[in-house]
Amino acid sequence: MKTLSINIPDNLAAQINDYVKAGFFPSEPDMILAAMSEFVRRNRVDLTERFAREDIEWAKKEGLGPE
Repeated sequence: MKTLSINIPDNLAAQINDYVKAGFFPSEPDMILAAMSEFVRRNRVDLTERFAREDIEWAKKEGLGPE
């Protein structure tokens, strides 16, 4: 597992702390991990499509596409 150290604005830290205090998450790192996981899940298709478009453009420039 990789450890990351981040700086976040005080108002965001307070909001994260509020979720922990309310019992939605056991800790601040758990809340941040859940948010990051959800972001990755929601954007996975967009990222895959972007890579595919970049690959297609590269192939066109290299003359590797159908003629």
